[in-house]
Amino acid sequence: MTFDNRMNRDTRSIAELIEDALIEQASDEDPAEGEYLSICVLHHRGTREVLDAARALCRSQDPRCRELGAEILGQLGGPEPAFPEECCDALLDLVRDEPELDVRIMAIYALGHLGNRRRDPELATLRNHPDRRVRRGVAFSLNGSTSPEAVQALLELMDDPYEEARDWATTGIGHDESIDGTEVREALWRRARDESAFVRAEALNGLARRGESGITLQLIREISNEDRSRCLFDDAAVALLGLDEMKSFTATELLAGLKQLTVVR
Repeated sequence: MTFDNRMNRDTRSIAELIEDALIEQASDEDPAEGEYLSICVLHHRGTREVLDAARALCRSQDPRCRELGAEILGQLGGPEPAFPEECCDALLDLVRDEPELDVRIMAIYALGHLGNRRRDPELATLRNHPDRRVRRGVAFSLNGSTSPEAVQALLELMDDPYEEARDWATTGIGHDESIDGTEVREALWRRARDESAFVRAEALNGLARRGESGITLQLIREISNEDRSRCLFDDAAVALLGLDEMKSFTATELLAGLKQLTVVR
């Protein structure tokens, strides 16, 4: 039975699903093999009744309920969001007015999953928030956006002291080749020298996608270094070499191609 069919066959009421989801929210245990979380059913149903229940949760006096409400709204309807404008309005209200930081952070991530670009100006104002979890959430949630507010926020977050914020911001800028220019490339070159291998990999991938062949020698060093996670840098090598991103290549093949580039140059 497919996952969707299993969701469809779940006969619990919305109230029962919410009650179970709150219990699961408080548990550190992962679902057993073959099982699924109650919130997955709520997301899958994507009905107006679930929307109304989630918005009611967001107005609850209990922060656990508000957090669950935000989580439901972020992915209501699954891959094709249901009621995206209503969900966006409710989540933006939480981002603006929520007193509990954990709930606010959940709303930020939920806006990222929702993908409604109306969120960009609001999220961009939080790029210098004192809590690093907020800044990481902003970097995650602005990924995929090309609005001026989002791009500027991501460029600033690429220099954030928190590694995970830099990583998500560098990913957001690096993967979208339509975001380009001197400031963008300079930011990617800075991150190509980052102390974090994860950040360097994303920066090098972004530079490779923009045809910056000056990264060739660094890529050779990164892939050759057995003390580091070589596979992190595969995507950058594949992009620079113009190879099929859907195929897998060995380190030997990638290094041979990169070394050939140095000969050609």
